[in-house]
Amino acid sequence: MKYGYIRPIELYDEIAGQKGKIKKLTNDIHIEEHAENKRRHQLDTLLDQILQENDELIVTDLCILADSTKHLADIIFVCSKKSVHIEVLNPGISISPDSQYTFEQVLNEISAFQSDVVKFRTQLGLNKAIKDGKKMGRPKRSDDNIKKAVEMYMSKEYTLDEIKEHTNISRATLYRHLES
Repeated sequence: MKYGYIRPIELYDEIAGQKGKIKKLTNDIHIEEHAENKRRHQLDTLLDQILQENDELIVTDLCILADSTKHLADIIFVCSKKSVHIEVLNPGISISPDSQYTFEQVLNEISAFQSDVVKFRTQLGLNKAIKDGKKMGRPKRSDDNIKKAVEMYMSKEYTLDEIKEHTNISRATLYRHLES
């Protein structure tokens, strides 16, 4: 049997894109409800209860399947013990006991996988921070400080260093506001 596995990680394909690619190979698709690392019920069910000898597990990317290199190694070990073939569509690799890859190919795929995991975790963190109401980017300078810095500059009584010391407005910020 062929089984698809989808997790809502949108690094390369949204859920619909993942589903579209996997549906070409199987209609038996298991979709995780969340993208987080813990409580991956669909994956656990597939690995522990559903997958049998000579079955095939299809995913679009390695980072959909695993959260770390260790996690990936553990999943591959479980699948190998059951003689389950893993098909990863986007890099186009097949993982099975009889797969033959050069060290360079393996290293490149692991490197790409690690990069994807970092991107995914960063995106999760940003999304959580935004959801919690945190502002992203540099804090905006106080309009009062900028106004004071411009007034000090226009009075020609202060040096740029003195203006920066009193208002904490850099030369670049001051000049940018003088030009506008």
